[in-house]
Amino acid sequence: MQKSNQATLPQPRDPFQTLFSRLFGDTLPEFYGSTESSGAPRTNISENDSAYELSFELPGLEEADIHVHMQDHTLTVTAERKDQGEETGKRWHRIEHRYGRFARTISLPQDAANAGIEAVYKNGVLTVTVPKAPESRPTKIQVRTN
Repeated sequence: MQKSNQATLPQPRDPFQTLFSRLFGDTLPEFYGSTESSGAPRTNISENDSAYELSFELPGLEEADIHVHMQDHTLTVTAERKDQGEETGKRWHRIEHRYGRFARTISLPQDAANAGIEAVYKNGVLTVTVPKAPESRPTKIQVRTN
């Protein structure tokens, strides 16, 4: 086997990828690690002019078992699914459901407001709406003739 004498040059960094990973890197497990291994819920994130919307897959949970916290532009969703495998009178042949405590933490951009956050749990999906700070929202300015 013959070795190459060429030095490997570092690849240029994409500034948009770096910015994107800083803002939402902890929310994209397919690029930065898997939610499958951690048990963290799959998450969709979208935004419009006035708010960010985050949807978490949390099937089979009771509303009381879900907790949402926001601190320093970081949203944390924690939940606990009770283990039904310990029920007496049953012989389990396969258990694939995940049980126990899990959490998902997402860093939001600086324009995310800490007040006015809404969380709605329906059909196994938790939807958290985080408003944008009023001063960061686009403002339409009327143009007049003089």
